[in-house]
Amino acid sequence: MGASTVNGLTAAYWAKAKPDDYKGQDLDKALKTYEGVAGKAIKIPNDLIPKVPKPTIGEIEGCIKDLQSAVTELQKGITLLKPIITALEGVQGAAGKASADLRKQAKDKKDDAKEKYENAATTADSISSLAASAVKDYK
Repeated sequence: MGASTVNGLTAAYWAKAKPDDYKGQDLDKALKTYEGVAGKAIKIPNDLIPKVPKPTIGEIEGCIKDLQSAVTELQKGITLLKPIITALEGVQGAAGKASADLRKQAKDKKDDAKEKYENAATTADSISSLAASAVKDYK
């Protein structure tokens, strides 16, 4: 039997962890926003930056043209990354808010319900950490 990978940055993952009677929707919305932009692949080809030209006008001009194209491609990558980072920062903030809210509400609960709220708060903390780590990776 093989191991399966769980993506903690999905609304489905959060839905399984949060208590059924929890009313907060900010984290659900933030995760759905992130899911909408997360699938955009950013691929930078290994040969994007041209090799050093020979000291001739033709080669230097060709290199400049290739470098300008490379800059344009890199700027497209930045344009794709910015909404992903913004969405992840939204997830991070919403998860922190959800965690605090769940811990506060857990104080008024008894036994199993209290444990469910505390576990959900821990899951929200994990989601926040995952989002923060991904932001750090993208910046």
